[in-house]
Amino acid sequence: MIIDPHIHSMYSGDSTATVEDIINYSKKIGLDAIAIADHNSIKGSMKALEYVSKDPDFLIIPSIEISTRKGHILALGVRDEIIAGLSPEETIGRIHDHGGIAVVPHPFVHYREGLFTKNDYLDVDALETMNSRYIFGFSNWRAKKLAEKKNIPQIGASDAHFLKAIGSCVTQLEAEFTVESVLNSILSGKTHVFGDRTPLPLILKEVINKKIKRI
Repeated sequence: MIIDPHIHSMYSGDSTATVEDIINYSKKIGLDAIAIADHNSIKGSMKALEYVSKDPDFLIIPSIEISTRKGHILALGVRDEIIAGLSPEETIGRIHDHGGIAVVPHPFVHYREGLFTKNDYLDVDALETMNSRYIFGFSNWRAKKLAEKKNIPQIGASDAHFLKAIGSCVTQLEAEFTVESVLNSILSGKTHVFGDRTPLPLILKEVINKKIKRI
């Protein structure tokens, strides 16, 4: 399977993409599964599950990107919202209580609230070692080195905020078309991460849109 486990929809507040458009585009480019992980909201995932409920060949991994007191944590496989503002350790515990796995997205990227900026280690289930929203890729390199040193499973994801960014980075793994099977495959560490940087014009467009919203 080839999956993009970190995509944002309009429910994130910083994306213009609808859930329906995300799913249709993901199918068009050949993805087998995606995770719509909106900021502190499960609404996008729930709508996606409903949208593909009768499609046996495309899998939605219910997810949410949670803002902890120190940075973001991606919860894969949860179907309920988890309160923001807790410590990273408390958040990881809540994710596990809800049957999900805890992943650190864009580690070492301070301006995007990435964890590990001060080398504080957390007992997470996986690291995002290739996030496509980068300029030089040094943070991805550091994340990969940490994952290899600590023997932490790795995932790659687009962290897309625009349709055409979806699939820029992906994770390849062996799994059945069930959420549990995909999560277990990630936990096994038998993943292959590959992809490239989100095109710079899309990144610049996102930055400009954010500035306009602040005005």
